[in-house]
Amino acid sequence: MNRKKKLKLLLACILVFMAILVGYKVYLFIYEADYEALNADHIDQIETRLHGKDTFKFAVVGNIRNSIQIFDERIMPMIRAKGVDFIISAGNAVYDGAEDKYRLLYRGLQKLGIPYVLAAGHNEVEDFGASKFYRHFGPYFFSFHLKNAYFIFLDSTGQTSWKWQMQWLQQELMMAGKYPYRFVVLSHSLFPLPGFDPDDTRYVLEKNLSRNLQSLFSRYRVTAVFSAGYPTYNETVVQGVRYFVSGGGGGLLLGQGKDRYQFVKVDVGPNKVTCENVAAPRRLGTLRYQLETLGLFLHSFFYISLFNFLATLGVISLIALKVYSLIIRQEHLYRDFSIDEDALSKSPLRVAMFTNNYLPFIGGVPLSIDRLHRGLVHLNAAVKVFAPTYPQQWPDPADGSVFRCPALFYAHLNNSPVANIFSRKIDVVFKTFGCDLVHVHHPFWLGQKGMRLAKKCGIPVVFTYHTRLERYTSYIPLPGTVLKNLAAHFLIKHFANKCDAIITPTSSTEEYLRNLGVSALIETIPTGINIGDYRLWSPQQVQALRSQYAASGERLLISVSRMAEEKNLDFLIDGLAKVKDRTHTPFKCLLVGDGPEKGRLEKKVAGLGMDDRVVFTGNLAPHEVVRCYLAADLFVFASTSETQGMVLLEAMAGGCPVVAVRASGVYDVVKDGYNGFKVPESTESWAEAVANLLEDDQRLSVLSENSLAFAEDYSMEKITEKVLRLYRRVVVLAQS
Repeated sequence: MNRKKKLKLLLACILVFMAILVGYKVYLFIYEADYEALNADHIDQIETRLHGKDTFKFAVVGNIRNSIQIFDERIMPMIRAKGVDFIISAGNAVYDGAEDKYRLLYRGLQKLGIPYVLAAGHNEVEDFGASKFYRHFGPYFFSFHLKNAYFIFLDSTGQTSWKWQMQWLQQELMMAGKYPYRFVVLSHSLFPLPGFDPDDTRYVLEKNLSRNLQSLFSRYRVTAVFSAGYPTYNETVVQGVRYFVSGGGGGLLLGQGKDRYQFVKVDVGPNKVTCENVAAPRRLGTLRYQLETLGLFLHSFFYISLFNFLATLGVISLIALKVYSLIIRQEHLYRDFSIDEDALSKSPLRVAMFTNNYLPFIGGVPLSIDRLHRGLVHLNAAVKVFAPTYPQQWPDPADGSVFRCPALFYAHLNNSPVANIFSRKIDVVFKTFGCDLVHVHHPFWLGQKGMRLAKKCGIPVVFTYHTRLERYTSYIPLPGTVLKNLAAHFLIKHFANKCDAIITPTSSTEEYLRNLGVSALIETIPTGINIGDYRLWSPQQVQALRSQYAASGERLLISVSRMAEEKNLDFLIDGLAKVKDRTHTPFKCLLVGDGPEKGRLEKKVAGLGMDDRVVFTGNLAPHEVVRCYLAADLFVFASTSETQGMVLLEAMAGGCPVVAVRASGVYDVVKDGYNGFKVPESTESWAEAVANLLEDDQRLSVLSENSLAFAEDYSMEKITEKVLRLYRRVVVLAQS
């Protein structure tokens, strides 16, 4: 049997054990009835059975201690065989005072079919068991009588004051004087026995108390005194009174082989009383006793508390899940090397992409997907993009590689479509396309749809972590920033760990996912830049655009982003106002993009008197944005919510050095003094860096050349090849 099968067998055993526990618990609740005042009921039975009789038999047994195998299976048959009329337990009939022990004793005594009376012992009252004894059996001290015998039960457990009991006992003994025979039962022995600790209060009474009782018993000529006391048998006669220790009803015998499990049979006749010690033929070994005690403990543990039961069930469930996860992990530790990877690498891949936004919406994610789409098609991959349907027209490829999902509704904030993920058309198109791999670009909505379809078909999933969701928590309908961030982090971690691989645009983003606890395969692959788009514009066209915005001698700055709160554009505008104060070099700045904050930002610029320096262009077509990059001298940026900051590389490809706030995305691509500067989130520092560059033509020129060289490494062709290699690796791992 291999390791995997052993683990599965272990898991099956755990599940069977849980099923047994549940079944046992159900059984206890259904079939176990409550009971109370049993001593009174059974005394009534004894009095009824022996009414008018002066001859009868009874058995005295002590220290049963819930010993199922001993008392139920060995002592009880002997008691039946002796034909006794009733049984007296001299104490310690239960292992301890827990409710389950009383229930277990009750089940055992019921099998006897013989009336019984219990005296309270040390075990009955420990672990808060006193109230249970009182409820189930009755008072701690009491008496009853038959035609020719009087029985007195004393409480030696400490629950009842001896001062009170001595007065009561004297009255009882006076009344008992009318009867020929007088029997006293109590749990503790009146004398220490050889071989046992003489001061052990579990077995023997205190000396003075014992002497007082002996004096009374002798004075009133008690016939016999029975106690459970020590786990052995002993008979002593003191001052004409017979004292019996009958403690071998169960439990562990301490006599090292000379003691036996036993009980005392008492024959009461009209003229005499005889007592016989009835011993079992052999004793139970120490190991068997310990095993029985363990079983008793387990029974108690699962019965006594529903909380304990549920807690145990939960722990066992966790263990079962852990074992199961180990089994699953075993399946992936080694891949199947019999897979023909060469054949897989030669066959064209079929990739389905799912995105919540796409062209004509202009943004980093749609542009990134569009470039990857075109790059994959160029490398002979088949691609199907599942994207929302927008109200405005857009020339999708004629080959049908973009499927527009019908809109469920439009977001109130920016009128963006929300795809109807419940549409059957998506499922049909996905199934018809028959892809090798699913690439999702968001951890929710259409991203989740893509994940479900892929898992349903057993297809591997790659996820690109484009967006820092915790910076967009203002859109989450939850109270409190902390709660929103927790929700965002949980969503990302939970989703990412279900993927076969994750693409992060920068190493800092990969580090974030690792810190979050994502254990899936992660590879850092930035979004590629189509360098060819920059060569489509002639110098004259570029100059014409520059002249449109900047006069001769003016520097042209540019920033591209969506006009939204998370893009930190207030910082940028405030910084530009400080640049104006710090430099004599005239400049203009193009703010390219649109969004919900645009109107407010325009008013702010006007309020600062910067409307002659800042130009809002609105959204531009991607090729026009490239022309702007080529025309500009410097790219300025303030966003701290980027995973990559794709516009930074795009600007560099147009020859623009970058001045940006130090943050994720920026940190990985801006090299201080080489292709720009990254500064602390301070408008003073930011403005100083921009102003210095505007006044240093030579340095600006060097940084511009460096930016062009840096961007070459991020060409769309190189990046697409990296993505394709990751795709094939994931497909191979999924099939092996």
